[in-house]
Amino acid sequence: MFVVTGPTGNVGAELTRLLVDRPDAPPHRIAAHDPDRIRAQHGADVPVVRFDYDDRRTWPAVLDGITALFLLFPLPSPAAVRTRMKPFVDAAVAAGCGHIVYVSVPGSDRVRFLPHYQVERHIEASGAAPTFLRCSYFGQNLIRRISTHGVDIVERGEVFIPAGNGRTTFLDARDVAEVALLAVQKPDEFRGTAHTLTGPDRLDLDEVAAILSEVLDRPIRYARPSLPQFWDRLRRRGVTWDTLLFMTIVYTLTRTGRNEPVTDELPRLLGRPARTFRTFAEDHRERWSTRDWT
Repeated sequence: MFVVTGPTGNVGAELTRLLVDRPDAPPHRIAAHDPDRIRAQHGADVPVVRFDYDDRRTWPAVLDGITALFLLFPLPSPAAVRTRMKPFVDAAVAAGCGHIVYVSVPGSDRVRFLPHYQVERHIEASGAAPTFLRCSYFGQNLIRRISTHGVDIVERGEVFIPAGNGRTTFLDARDVAEVALLAVQKPDEFRGTAHTLTGPDRLDLDEVAAILSEVLDRPIRYARPSLPQFWDRLRRRGVTWDTLLFMTIVYTLTRTGRNEPVTDELPRLLGRPARTFRTFAEDHRERWSTRDWT
């Protein structure tokens, strides 16, 4: 049984769609904080059970018969590593999980202050075979409720991200979901492996704003906020401190040129080019006409 956590996250949502749509999908179970929301999106027959990291009474039904796990970090903070991620990994392995596909970030093999570093090391020590998908910045972050970046694009016509002149390799979560499914379908090829996954092009946020302007047919500008301006606006929207801290780390790495490298791993694994940011924007154009984000 393949168990999927984070079915409303960037990759988890796309992986859930693949599993629902593909007749050759492996036996699977979706672990969701709100099962009714998943049923509303994918139909009443979707195999979903309630899952709450903080309510261990929900864990047995999630882990019953588990053989493989898609693991998504619910909240990338040091506290969550200790209270959620490590105990859940241990419980999954004790229940029979032999393969964990974990969505991580570049540098998690060596940068100790990244919360994902501790999770990766714990998975390696757990006895389950890991597949680490170290992903660059998702285009989907521009339409996620947790980041609120879509609010600025929709209501203010601006990209409000404190990344200076830094460039990043925007990655489409749909591509990563395909790799995650391949990892479960072809476990012998993926067990014990790590992959740094990026989009095909390096973009600064002026270029991102220009692409969005063309796709949305209205002016979008890059606002170049300072970190204090960024923190002030997002805190007033209710974004949590730990989410802000993680975004600050990501955007500081972008500002200093650490998120520029492009790899060829996605094309190699998928046998086709990775989706570009423009393709992502065109395919999700309608999402910037609403505030009803996932």
